[in-house]
Amino acid sequence: MTDLQTIEEMLEKCLPASDEGYGLLSEAMRYSVLGGGKRLRAIMLIESFRLFSDDRELEKYTAHPFACAIECIHGYSLVHDDLPAMDNDEFRRGALTTHKRYGHAMGILTGDALLNYSMEIVTRAGEELEQNKPDYYMDNMRNFMHAARILFTKAGAFGMIGGQVLDVEGFGDDSRSDREKLEEMCELKTSRLFQAALCCGAVLAGADETAVSLFDDIGRIMGLAFQIRDDILDVTASFAETGKDTGSDAKNNKSTFVSVFGLDRAREYVGELYEELKTMLGKLPGDKSAFETIFDKLFSL
Repeated sequence: MTDLQTIEEMLEKCLPASDEGYGLLSEAMRYSVLGGGKRLRAIMLIESFRLFSDDRELEKYTAHPFACAIECIHGYSLVHDDLPAMDNDEFRRGALTTHKRYGHAMGILTGDALLNYSMEIVTRAGEELEQNKPDYYMDNMRNFMHAARILFTKAGAFGMIGGQVLDVEGFGDDSRSDREKLEEMCELKTSRLFQAALCCGAVLAGADETAVSLFDDIGRIMGLAFQIRDDILDVTASFAETGKDTGSDAKNNKSTFVSVFGLDRAREYVGELYEELKTMLGKLPGDKSAFETIFDKLFSL
């Protein structure tokens, strides 16, 4: 499986130096992205690529920059999610959140910068592919552009950001059940970046449409299980275990799977989704041990 340290080194090289740019912006960008984390999305993107291609040079020119870009998008989403207008959290990964460290305005600007920087990473990678590997460029640019569309669409207004809108504003006059509403919100807010990671890696490696569609389904289920697990930890774990404020869902009067279904049923649901993930994973070709390890670590109860 892709080593966590490898991802950290990629991000370290990719992000602007702390003293580059204006004021403390570059420092705040590095603080927000390099402050730890599981790097699930980057690892899954690279591993989904490797499931369909063993071309390490193509991986370096395509999957690696996309992995860095998705971590920047994830980082920006957390910076904005922690802001006073959203969850108003003071700690993330055991350290002060970006807006508590650098100020409210810088928190907004750092998130903006990271989102835009993810686009810089991808477009720069396309230029480097064309300049340094014109044969790869001609053969793989269609896949490259397809992956870029997947990444930015799933992170955008009708993907992750749309889910955040539902989280903050609610559903309005909607007669659906609480479960249906929660699942839609979670699939948008959480699943979309998992889907982007898995699908982008597969597309960049030239996987067929059936495999990409299956990865899309796996990412949807994974995100749902991940969000329910997060809801559970918010009421059962301590700050020492999570490195962030707990009880924030109740504090912000948010509906969660725990508040709607109760703790025991939420745990059962994670177990059901975990079994579904293992079944779906079995339909993919090649060595799936990296994904099995990730799912076991996250969802086995």
